[in-house]
Amino acid sequence: MHTQSGPLRKTLIAAAVGALAFSLAACDQQSSADKSADNIGQSIDRSIDKTGEQISQAADSAGQKMENAKSAVSEKTARAGAAMGDAAITAKVKSALIAEPGFQSTGIDVVTEKGIVSLFGTTVSNANRERATRLAAGVEGVKAVENNLAVIQGS
Repeated sequence: MHTQSGPLRKTLIAAAVGALAFSLAACDQQSSADKSADNIGQSIDRSIDKTGEQISQAADSAGQKMENAKSAVSEKTARAGAAMGDAAITAKVKSALIAEPGFQSTGIDVVTEKGIVSLFGTTVSNANRERATRLAAGVEGVKAVENNLAVIQGS
């Protein structure tokens, strides 16, 4: 029986060594899988970080473009308001000239820019020329009057 236990013992030892080798091989494969999973995880993390940076840059760029657009709209609105204000001043000055009793306003043109009224054309006397300046200056919103009227008798 002693001779039989030798081969049985060798068989058991061989089986144990085989099982151990198989277990170690499985552990090594699991370790490789873990490493591969770690690499994939790191790659995903890098992609997420890069995407986050790109989103942040896009948001900054969009914010800057919004600020630029806001400034442009504000500027154009101010210009439109000034132009509308100038047009209203011109209309008020023309109305004041027409409404003035005994004043001949048919040869007078009115141009307004940034609240400054310019009078062009002709009038019959220096008194009418000065009267036109006073009438224009009396209109709300007028900052100054440039009188370019020429005095021509019989105009």
